Amino acid sequence: MRRHKTTKPMRRCIACRESKPQDELIRFVLNGQDPVVDLNGRAEGRGFYLCRNAECVRTAIKRKAFNRVCKRNLDEKEISRLIGQVPGSCQGGMDVKES
Repeated sequence: MRRHKTTKPMRRCIACRESKPQDELIRFVLNGQDPVVDLNGRAEGRGFYLCRNAECVRTAIKRKAFNRVCKRNLDEKEISRLIGQVPGSCQGGMDVKES
């Protein structure tokens, strides 16, 4: 009996545009009007992904990637709230302030 090699689903980061295994990225969901962090990966709504590093957070803000995928303007306060929902975001240096 042959065993099939299982592959992890690949998703693309909205900032760096690199495809990575889904479990290496943070999933956000547009559930109605406001985006939220999807910690279990099963929330309903349109999902988008971001790498788990500060550089991609800064790139997403600079390129207005959150605004593009949400199809509306999010201010810095809303993006800070969103990033703040990510577990370990403070310890990992995921600060939304541009340097």
